[in-house]
Amino acid sequence: MELRQLKYFAGVADELHFGRAARRLFVSQPALSQQIKLLERELGVELFVASKRNRHHKVELTEAGASFLTDAKRILQLSDQAVRNVRQAESNQLVVTLGVFKLILPERIMGMLELFSTHFPSIDVRLVEAPNPIQVQDLVASDQTDLGLCVLPLERDGLTATQYAEADYAILMETGHPLARQKAVRLSELQHEKWIDHGPDTGLYFDQLEEACRQANFHRQRNIAHFVPSFDLLKSMVRLGKGIAFIPATLDLRQEPNLKAMPIVNLDGTPFKQVVIRHVLIHRAEQPKPLVLALSGIVRATSVWALPHSDEKTD
Repeated sequence: MELRQLKYFAGVADELHFGRAARRLFVSQPALSQQIKLLERELGVELFVASKRNRHHKVELTEAGASFLTDAKRILQLSDQAVRNVRQAESNQLVVTLGVFKLILPERIMGMLELFSTHFPSIDVRLVEAPNPIQVQDLVASDQTDLGLCVLPLERDGLTATQYAEADYAILMETGHPLARQKAVRLSELQHEKWIDHGPDTGLYFDQLEEACRQANFHRQRNIAHFVPSFDLLKSMVRLGKGIAFIPATLDLRQEPNLKAMPIVNLDGTPFKQVVIRHVLIHRAEQPKPLVLALSGIVRATSVWALPHSDEKTD
């Protein structure tokens, strides 16, 4: 979901006419209609009554559209406010240090840096890598870094978190694996597999995943063949047939034709949601720099996950 799509949706909702909205937004009507359709497809609901739009050239919000309009306008207002906050930040506060958990996917880090630079082109972001989420929180709590990228839950006091992304888990296996022909796998099907993992001190949600496997009647930790420090090594080990692995479903495998990320389902066929990766931007709650507040505000304004009060401490 893009801010542009929210602006287009709000414009059509205000005008109740695609032609007038297109002129107001300085976009062609076909492009406007296409973006509205993409937004509806992503949300899984119709925002405008299709029958009236097609037959009578009328535009009318559906009940879901009217409800979404309130949230869309709030997000757009937050985005505008975040931009104003950034532009008002003191000119001598151009440097910010960002602690990052080493297993956060590079595209998430780059996306955050691009977001910052888009709104504040002169900013200098200096990265500090930490081996696990707790150490990222320690860096921020002790004021060694201004901001941090890690995952929930927060284990250190005095921190504020804004969730900016969420990812399910999948199972990484080679395409020649017998289970790779299925559309999805159940954890109970994996009890005799060898595993590759980052380890309990580094890996994401290690204990929670172990508990999920115990619920499926096996102890995965006994079958972990190798601990590896990076996703590149993890992919290499799986590619060599040394085992399978839990991975974020968002891990980019476009350059890995011999690997497959298999969705996980429960016994009843529903998606596996017992362990979900929730990515957050964190900073100290007390006396943060104006620039830190401005950057946090940008993330809160542009993230569909950043609901009101999502920047409060999570216990």
